[in-house]
Amino acid sequence: MARQVEVGLRKKNQLTLPEELAKVLDVRAGSRLIMQFDPEEGVITLRPLRDSYAGILRGVYGTSAEAAAYGEEERGSWDAE
Repeated sequence: MARQVEVGLRKKNQLTLPEELAKVLDVRAGSRLIMQFDPEEGVITLRPLRDSYAGILRGVYGTSAEAAAYGEEERGSWDAE
């Protein structure tokens, strides 16, 4: 269920997030956020920007051994052309 929270806009258009919202988003001072606005619906979506993408594709190419074999096969095809 959607909830409403009040945020404050300070000088230089800086937003202050209430502690409750910061906890839900798991953000802290220095965190970067993505804000998306739908002008037709008048809806703002706020989500944290990832600090790191390390490991995000883990398992996409199978196990580590399968990924290494795939990489070797691809590199081998470069010489064949």
